[in-house]
Amino acid sequence: MNGEEQPSDPGAVSHAACRLARYLRANPLAGDTKEGIAQWWLGFASVSVDVVGRAIALLQEAGVLETVRAADGHVRYRRVSIDAEGDARLDRFIAVHADPTARH
Repeated sequence: MNGEEQPSDPGAVSHAACRLARYLRANPLAGDTKEGIAQWWLGFASVSVDVVGRAIALLQEAGVLETVRAADGHVRYRRVSIDAEGDARLDRFIAVHADPTARH
């Protein structure tokens, strides 16, 4: 936890999920662990691993992110589909979760 957000803060989770959806929209082949997503996709300074985990769960519930267990045993996350339907799902997710006060 970085001290800037509480794990139960739904605004932080929704904002992180929206940022992740935008990242996946721009980088359709991206895939990483929860810790890698927190560090490389979002930057540890702005989002805790706990919030990233909750954001991942939102994206999974929306059907745009899937879990893949790699040969090394690590759990990684990636887009469910890399096609127009996957893009449309991400666009809808972003539209619903967008924070108009957030910087893009």
